[in-house]
Amino acid sequence: MNDAVPMLQLDGLVKRYPNGVLAADGVSFEVQRGEVHALVGENGAGKSTVIKMLYGLESPDQGVLTVDGTERRFASPRAAIACGIGLVPQHLQLFGSLTVAENVVLGAEPLRHGLLDRQAARRRVQALAAQHGLEVDPQARVAGLSAGAQQRVEILRALHRGARLLLLDEPTALLSPQECDALFASLQQLVRAGLSIVLVTHKLAEVQRVAQRFTVLRAGRVSGRGESTGTDASALASMIVGEPLPALPVARVDARGHEPLLRVRGLAHVPPHGRPELLDASFDVARGEILGIAGVEGNGQKALAEVLSGLLPASAGRADIDGHPLMPGVRRAQAMGIGCIPEDRLHGGVAPTLDIADNSSSIDYHRPPASRRGVLDLAFIRARARRLIDAFGVRARDELQPIGMLSGGNMQKVVVGRELDAQPRLLLACQPTRGVDIGAADTLRRALVGLRDGGAAVLLISADLDELLALSDRIAVLYEGRVVAHFAANQVSAREIGRYMTGLAADRRGSAALDAPFTDPNESRA
Repeated sequence: MNDAVPMLQLDGLVKRYPNGVLAADGVSFEVQRGEVHALVGENGAGKSTVIKMLYGLESPDQGVLTVDGTERRFASPRAAIACGIGLVPQHLQLFGSLTVAENVVLGAEPLRHGLLDRQAARRRVQALAAQHGLEVDPQARVAGLSAGAQQRVEILRALHRGARLLLLDEPTALLSPQECDALFASLQQLVRAGLSIVLVTHKLAEVQRVAQRFTVLRAGRVSGRGESTGTDASALASMIVGEPLPALPVARVDARGHEPLLRVRGLAHVPPHGRPELLDASFDVARGEILGIAGVEGNGQKALAEVLSGLLPASAGRADIDGHPLMPGVRRAQAMGIGCIPEDRLHGGVAPTLDIADNSSSIDYHRPPASRRGVLDLAFIRARARRLIDAFGVRARDELQPIGMLSGGNMQKVVVGRELDAQPRLLLACQPTRGVDIGAADTLRRALVGLRDGGAAVLLISADLDELLALSDRIAVLYEGRVVAHFAANQVSAREIGRYMTGLAADRRGSAALDAPFTDPNESRA
């Protein structure tokens, strides 16, 4: 291979979908060997379409795709893999019941007498992990691994298949600061070994920290490019959204001593045939404050939100709204003034085959003003959907477009807009800006603060520590289903929170009640 020839070169790629959407309009950029190249842009800008074309999930209508100086046209992911391209998706596609080694070699198994050679598989995984600094136990079951370890498994799987170019889609969305550090160290080791990486991210600090160069997409076209080290975050943000983003000043609220709107004590959830998901959560949220919940994915956040939103019953403990016990049932929770932005918008937030108007009315279609005497008021439903599209900058043809045809970020805007428009007394905001571009995230965050300032209580569950620190008044940390720390958000750092998220430290008082003292990071040890 000639090092002077780019590992990857795109020249004028065009992709128009059957519905008429021009998702890629003459996209051109190149990736050198041993380079991390960041691909950034707004939701719907064309990033996912470019990645799909690189991995054989979509075919370009025009343009040239060159790998190692040879023109390629991938008809399937198998063809892309054979050419040395690997994809690590944002939503990891692993089999939890299988071991690390079984997941890594799946589809390219070492065989002995026609059967899987498990010993050879373990040796290969150990060798790959040692070579690239991707520490993982080959014999561990994937279901029991942290998000960071599962991501290492996905990277090892791509490397096992011979990847020389890795496509990473929002790789830090679920990781703690410590896991991000480990991932970035691994990426640097990979590029030193000559691999190339295309990094899709909405986090501008990551572009500056990890990437050598970046390409910005807007409305399917390249709107900017440059060297990462010579571009500050504000300039990069302007390239992405087309204008400077004003700062988001958030006045902190001290609600200690106030009466809680939501009071949670000893809340637990244990599935009938499974391991406990939530063990002993105790905290309060007052009117007019945001309580942030931090934690590595899988430490009880999902169960907590589902119990409070009425989807799951509590196995122990209780939750009260204004002194009234919260009972199972989504309709009951909604009647008590609880709104919920689910963490998984595709499976818990939208009906993909229904249009935007129907989805925007999914929480109140059964009552006025969306319906009267059992008859839907279609004029009201559609007018409201158009208003939400305009207010939250949803990129859609109109309110009758099926929501499943939108990008993930634009789906999220509809979900968040729907819940905020209902003006809940308590909003459960689970990963509200996950997969959302910086401009839209700024809009959504301002809306959350506005809801708080209007007197609502907000429980913000987010894997983005910068978001938690920017928006929260107080922060509670969940670890293995328990509250292990309680901080004033303006008096703690992301790195200190990360120690509690990963179990390196714990406050054994285990409460984030309004009358509970704040955790002293210098005194608490696991």
